[in-house]
Amino acid sequence: MDNFIRRIRPERTGVRAPLGDLEMAVMRHIWPCGDGGCLAAEVQEALDKDRPIALTTVLTTLNRLADKGILTREREGKAYRYRTALTEEQIQQRVVEGVLGDLMARFPKAVASYFAQQQKRAEDAATDEARTLAELADALEVARADETQRRRGQEQDA
Repeated sequence: MDNFIRRIRPERTGVRAPLGDLEMAVMRHIWPCGDGGCLAAEVQEALDKDRPIALTTVLTTLNRLADKGILTREREGKAYRYRTALTEEQIQQRVVEGVLGDLMARFPKAVASYFAQQQKRAEDAATDEARTLAELADALEVARADETQRRRGQEQDA
């Protein structure tokens, strides 16, 4: 199978493309395996608990993840042991970079406008939050002054 040339469209299936549901399910099982990695049968057994899945489907998914550079594999007897080549955070970062890079290449003005709007919303939200905090601080100061005045009145009455 290693000699078989796979037809992969990098723009759709490369390491920078979002992972599919099954790929993510496989990765969520392999990441906790750590340095020891996992055999395909172990992944299939774990996934089979949630829904029936064929070992061949798991093997195909594992091999595609290895082709993308997300997993490494090492022969162990008649099987392969799969290990993660990238952390979940690294995959997320690459996907975000890939998606944003593609969007910037195709729609630079729309992306710039989107980020400008997001910045404006964040500034407005920060302003609203600062205003709310200032109002709360004012209310707290008034409450403290009222409490101080009430105590002084009680001391004078006593």
